[in-house]
Amino acid sequence: MTVTDTRIADDEFAARRREVLAGWPTGAEVDLDDAVAFHATIPASRNVPRMRADALATGKVLLQPLAGVPRLDDHIELLNYLTDVGTADILPTQIDSQTRNLRFEVVDEFLSNVTDSDRDKLNGFPVVNHGVPGVRKLIGATTAPIEMRIGTVDPRLAAEVAFAGGMTSMTAGPVYYTIHYSGDVAFEAAISNWQYVFRLAGAYVERGVPIGMQIHGAGNSTPFPMSILGACAALECLMAATQGVRSFSVDVRLMGNLLQDVAASTVVPEVCRRYLDRFGFDDCTVTVDRKTWAGRYPDDVARAYGLISYNTVTGMLGGVNEFINNSVEEGVGIPTKEANASTLRAIRQITGMMSCQRVPLTSDEYAAELRSTELDMTSLIDASLDLGDGDPALAAVRGFAAGVLDVPFAASRRCRGEVMVARDAQGAVRFVDPGRLPITAESRAFHEERLAQRVGRGEGSTIDYRDIVNDVFSISRGYLV
Repeated sequence: MTVTDTRIADDEFAARRREVLAGWPTGAEVDLDDAVAFHATIPASRNVPRMRADALATGKVLLQPLAGVPRLDDHIELLNYLTDVGTADILPTQIDSQTRNLRFEVVDEFLSNVTDSDRDKLNGFPVVNHGVPGVRKLIGATTAPIEMRIGTVDPRLAAEVAFAGGMTSMTAGPVYYTIHYSGDVAFEAAISNWQYVFRLAGAYVERGVPIGMQIHGAGNSTPFPMSILGACAALECLMAATQGVRSFSVDVRLMGNLLQDVAASTVVPEVCRRYLDRFGFDDCTVTVDRKTWAGRYPDDVARAYGLISYNTVTGMLGGVNEFINNSVEEGVGIPTKEANASTLRAIRQITGMMSCQRVPLTSDEYAAELRSTELDMTSLIDASLDLGDGDPALAAVRGFAAGVLDVPFAASRRCRGEVMVARDAQGAVRFVDPGRLPITAESRAFHEERLAQRVGRGEGSTIDYRDIVNDVFSISRGYLV
């Protein structure tokens, strides 16, 4: 299978839609004209892209939790609690793993026989099975805009139902979900499925309904340099823009080192914006959201509050537009709605106190982090685009095949997995072995010099596997190094 970064023709898209909508009976409820008319009845303030654009213009910092439960009434109750008590600006709807794997019949059986004791047996909201009427009931019963959070290589039917029901944004990424959520799915297949979703969003945009994408890039639940995430995010933005998407919230992740995290929050969206402009998509809106640590959480709730608060401070220093956060109970199991709401209020306290403050970072160390992140990110993008003959879709496919794009500890066998990283003496994430990543000689020397400060513990000291494993779990244990 070959994919290219070409806008899907209208007749081809119509044929593909008929096939996708036939995948489950609720697909018959989807009608694009009716959906556009329904969106026109929803206040503009409840559209995710419009809210993010307003935050970019005004400096308001948005908060979004992570949440999703199977039954519609329970999900409505949960989301209303997160707005009323937690002060959430954007509401999540996390989709269950059966839906992500297109096992709609399994969900149907569950929903037909669910009892109170079964509430936790489905790990999210089954949007396809609830159908367009169910999603519209959700939209009508809540007061904040909703973003669908779905981790899959095939989100096509879920996107159809979600958008027709009134949701206005979704998490996105053919690269990220291939790397992180699949073992052997080819990048070509995932990109083709996501191009469909991007084209669907573009069809709404053409009809006056902004639909946004929260772009993940690449990564996993271990330490990794933000230059890898940023390079893949830029390629994903370009692929989505080709199909008509015009609103992007680009992910950056907490890794722990303050200067490195602040630098990434600045560099990643700026470089994505630069490449969108270069490819002629200068009418796009790009905001940046900060995710909290994606790896193992402290199982002590008090320490988890410390981690959440630290993430908020570094994000505010980096000028992020939105925080998307786990609960402080992430390390102990499925969070309660109370813990989820109190986490949001803790973040709100910090964003409120820091909203009027500007703390310029002017040190040579910070300048070095800015340059390192930008240099590595642009090197990976440019090398991939060269391999793809300037085509972002081919760049992703060929880049990973050649190893000029790679992720440490990836779930996908489509990644070479030759890259190895560790923290330096100050906890910043560096390349121990960049594998085939085309980082410059200047950048390689920078990473090596910083790592040498950590290994200078005695003659013959080197970074070994014990250091790397310790770095994976260090945040959950309360330290970086």
